[in-house]
Amino acid sequence: MSYSNTVIDKEIVLKLKAGNSDAFEKVFFSFSERLYYFAMKYLRNQHDAEELVQEVFVKLWENRNNLNEDLSFSGYLYTIARNTIFNQNRKKVNEQAYHDYVKNIIQNSSTKTEDDLIYADIKALVDKLVDELPPQRKLVYKMSRDNGMSYREIAEKLSLSERTVESHIRLALKTITEVINKNFMLPILILFLAEML
Repeated sequence: MSYSNTVIDKEIVLKLKAGNSDAFEKVFFSFSERLYYFAMKYLRNQHDAEELVQEVFVKLWENRNNLNEDLSFSGYLYTIARNTIFNQNRKKVNEQAYHDYVKNIIQNSSTKTEDDLIYADIKALVDKLVDELPPQRKLVYKMSRDNGMSYREIAEKLSLSERTVESHIRLALKTITEVINKNFMLPILILFLAEML
């Protein structure tokens, strides 16, 4: 099923803004495959690319009232896709940098400096947050982070799908990072900048 950009730009957008599900379906079938291959170029992972396409269309539906039928509709979709990819990559980099930095502090510090105290506080907070997670999410998170098990290994061990395991990890990290960002963002930023000097 294929629809021209002209039809999408001029006619379907107005119906989509009005909440027409047929219009949304037409847009989905017109762009989902192209967005998937666009995402694959940057993410290089089939599962991540599929999730990105879903996220783009969820955002499209949630923000349909803000659509401008006089602007390029395909340009709008690709902008959502690019921004989503950027935000995902930034979160991954921040998460990895945080874990690497904490690991480095724990392994290489022999004296209790101000940096150590801040990260000791962060580690204590993370441990507390993990303990308060729902039981299965806590188990999945610990198997991943403490035991270094892959999503597939965890899924097989607990008789879950890999998608369920990934969802547990994502929700656990969301809980943890939201609290850490709220309480420690400035100290972490200062320490990272100091480390780069």
